[in-house]
Amino acid sequence: MGVSRPTAEELLTVLLQQGLIREAPARQDGERPGGRPARRYELVAERSVVAGVDIGAHKVAVALCDLNGTVLAMRRRSVDPELGAADRIEAAARLVQEAVRGSGTDQDHIRAVACGITGVLANGSTVSDVRNLPAGRDLDVYSLPGFDGIDVVAQVTDRFKRDVLIANDIQAAALAEQWKGAATRARDLVYMHAGRRLGAAILINGQIHNGRRGLAASVGSMKLLGWPEAMTALDRAALERAGSTAAQATGDDVQALFRAAGSGDPTAVQVVDGVAQALAVGASTLVHAVDPDLVVIGGGLSRAGDALTLPFEWHFAATSLNSPEVRVSLLGDESVALGAARLALDAYKELLVTVQA
Repeated sequence: MGVSRPTAEELLTVLLQQGLIREAPARQDGERPGGRPARRYELVAERSVVAGVDIGAHKVAVALCDLNGTVLAMRRRSVDPELGAADRIEAAARLVQEAVRGSGTDQDHIRAVACGITGVLANGSTVSDVRNLPAGRDLDVYSLPGFDGIDVVAQVTDRFKRDVLIANDIQAAALAEQWKGAATRARDLVYMHAGRRLGAAILINGQIHNGRRGLAASVGSMKLLGWPEAMTALDRAALERAGSTAAQATGDDVQALFRAAGSGDPTAVQVVDGVAQALAVGASTLVHAVDPDLVVIGGGLSRAGDALTLPFEWHFAATSLNSPEVRVSLLGDESVALGAARLALDAYKELLVTVQA
């Protein structure tokens, strides 16, 4: 910590009085070094909780964790995709209350809250909406209704009655995969979110890399990838296969198309190959910039399995000088809430050991 022993002891005394830490047994790992014996402490994990919140297009979700990172409760609720900003934030706040009641803890035990929000650019204390950028106005699928016209931090803070850390949802998902998912052994990571929108995040040495304005890894907005065109073709083929006249294919329709591709149906194979190629070019772009340990594929399309990952790996190898290992997300729909909980946990632990000047 870079402070003297008396200063450290003073801080520990305060934390002891607040019931946030307790003295731990001495380590039994061999001969004790010379000098004053060390005094050991541990967090009273069960008395403190952090909340990670996912505010997305079709759902809100909550993860409650204690200070050891143990998940105490997970909750998820579907919401109307057209729901406005205030109602969407309200739904998330109510779900936190429900999760707290279900976990057997108390609202007063929540020490920190973080939200992963679709379409939000977060860099330090600066939070903005992607559609407010000069080239972002055509990217409606990247943002939530009404969020481009509000002060996100002020609205969320006001409803949660506390300071809330705001993060981009895809960055939170990447952090979760490194914490509890497919990338626990990776320090440098490229995470690709493959769904209606294509998003990505970079972790370097275990930390989210935001860039100057929170735009690092925003390859999904690059028109040269052709992601919107690939998804339009996927939708059309899935609807035709299902014999549906709906405006947009359902998740079941899309999964049926992927199964057909896995069985060798020529039309399905061609359509899925277009999606895999666009995804691979985006991943390759980031891999050449970062040279990571691992690439993780998440998002709704990651559930397609080999039907998507095999053509992706072929295109990825063809466009990358030295392709790292590719894995599929292990956390699925829980990833954003868990990643937000990790952000809240890190922020609170940093606050615990902050020495005021």
